[in-house]
Amino acid sequence: MESTHPIVEVTPRAEQQLYRGSKQLYSESIEENLQSLFQRLPDPNLVTEEFIIGSRSKTKVVIAYLQDVANTGIVDEIKDRLNKIKAEVILDTSYVERNIQDSILSPFPQVEIVSKVNITLTALTQGRVAIFVDCCPEIIIAPTTFFDLLDTPEDAYRRWFVASSFFRIARFISFIIATLLPSFYIALTSFNPELIPSMLTLTITAAREGTPFPIYLEAFILMGVAEIVRMVMIRMPNTTGLAISIFAGITLVLTGLVTNIISGPIIIIVGLTIIASFTIPGFDLRSSIRILQFFTMLMATLFGLFGLAVSFFYILVHLSTLKTFGIPYMAPLGPIELSGWGHTIFRKTSVDMPQDETYKPQKK
Repeated sequence: MESTHPIVEVTPRAEQQLYRGSKQLYSESIEENLQSLFQRLPDPNLVTEEFIIGSRSKTKVVIAYLQDVANTGIVDEIKDRLNKIKAEVILDTSYVERNIQDSILSPFPQVEIVSKVNITLTALTQGRVAIFVDCCPEIIIAPTTFFDLLDTPEDAYRRWFVASSFFRIARFISFIIATLLPSFYIALTSFNPELIPSMLTLTITAAREGTPFPIYLEAFILMGVAEIVRMVMIRMPNTTGLAISIFAGITLVLTGLVTNIISGPIIIIVGLTIIASFTIPGFDLRSSIRILQFFTMLMATLFGLFGLAVSFFYILVHLSTLKTFGIPYMAPLGPIELSGWGHTIFRKTSVDMPQDETYKPQKK
């Protein structure tokens, strides 16, 4: 019998634009979502297990995995954490996510939230587990790593492997820029101006002549305004919110420059930071970066380049020690596992995406 999919699966609801590949989205019916999964992956090793979670809501939660590929230890750990959820009501994947993650204090997401069927298929073939929640159009992929969160479907769909590797490395650089650029500017201009080229120092000094606020306060004000504009874009309807945010941003910037309340260089720094942050694929990871921006800016304001170095070192240590369901968060870079670099850090030139040992798949 030919299956039909509700119109919600093909409406432009995803937060990322996809230029190649399947654009099929999940619906809010768990039965239809599982049907779509089995249609795209008719493998006898694809198994599902059902849970009823929530003492009041009695929400149906289903996990799916490839029995001959997934690590049984990871699957058992996920099932154990699901069984330990004591919440009265489960309304969304976020209710499950916050109860199964390893660290509630870490700003980084430890599971991946996806809304496309093809991304789920790729995750299952890697040995990961998909968690479906009834009445929710997004699903949870666990475990996940930092490089999984920076991955995009276009990396696999592009014909030329060099282009995919280039854009992946560009996203890594954008992550560093979005996290450290404002704090780096504060540290150099406030504490170590001798490290800036002479001509650039004179340009910055001339641009800041007559401005009432110190450099660090300018940075915090503009970054705060940028966050307010982002919230307007999210809360308001798409067309209205975009128009209001653009108008408000241009008006504030021009007024600040004309009245000499803010300087031109800090506008360039904040603009570059915002652009770099929007290259990060996932909404949860972008939210984490925005929090880290203010953390590194505060450290640079208090201690200069030393504070910037300490904050960056702390972020690296946290990423290196963080684990998700026993898998290192920075795998396959930390610990180094060269077999996984072909589809995480780079993309190998091959017909099929290479299989790595990041999730320690079972051997057939």
